[in-house]
Amino acid sequence: MNILLTGSGGFIGQNLKKYLEKDYDLLCPRSYQLNLTDKIQTKNYISDRNIDLIIHCASVGGARGVNDKDTTIKDNLMMVENLLEYKNKNCKLILFGSGAMYDKTRDLHKVKEDEIGKFEPEDLYGKSKMLIAEKIKNRKDVICLNIFACYGYGEKESRFPSYAIECVLNNKPIIINQNVIFDYLFVEDMQRIVKHFIFNNPVSGNIINITPNESVSIYDIANIVNGFESNKVDIKIANQEMNFEYTGDNSILRENIPDIKFTDIESGLRKLYNYQKEISVNK
Repeated sequence: MNILLTGSGGFIGQNLKKYLEKDYDLLCPRSYQLNLTDKIQTKNYISDRNIDLIIHCASVGGARGVNDKDTTIKDNLMMVENLLEYKNKNCKLILFGSGAMYDKTRDLHKVKEDEIGKFEPEDLYGKSKMLIAEKIKNRKDVICLNIFACYGYGEKESRFPSYAIECVLNNKPIIINQNVIFDYLFVEDMQRIVKHFIFNNPVSGNIINITPNESVSIYDIANIVNGFESNKVDIKIANQEMNFEYTGDNSILRENIPDIKFTDIESGLRKLYNYQKEISVNK
């Protein structure tokens, strides 16, 4: 099977590349090699290759603490539109949505897929993901997997699990600006979910929240990580008021994969901790 994997330089793409490359022939062009917002480039790249499946991880915007570009909506929509237009009609497209499409300016408590479009996101990234979901809704050749939070190997050091781990490894206090409850999916679970949908079409609906059964606050994550070493660091919360919850209902995911098992948060954090500790020792 020949798989076109876009966005292979990002966190999700990197981990999918490592997971899939031993079993499949992967095409992993970087953005400087293939501009997916360019119709001609996209058309020529796809027509010159026999592509059986596309996993679209490439995206613009959504970085924490960084303002979205004015072209975020246009760019994200154009990439999907070009892939849809020029792929073979029998070629499945798996792409990633985001909890941001449900509008992050409110509490998202186990929000369900049928709420997409009921609240328009204020941020450009979230709005682009909402518009993409509305565009591909009910298409039999497209599956949209919505991630709320994913953690694991190679994530940015600013992401909270890695930040908390680095604090413990370097004996520094963990500073939490504001506590919040997330659905943190371990990256290995994400990999297995994607592999399932490579071979299986959804049993109902093609837009699916991929979230674990149990939600967790970042304060709880800090405490778990703080227990991995005998020397404890201080955990400080600047704003005692809870921030908006950010969790999604996973009923449709469990309908599709009834026997799915999620990595519990402590086990996942332990794996990430050991990974980062080894990197720290070898520096």
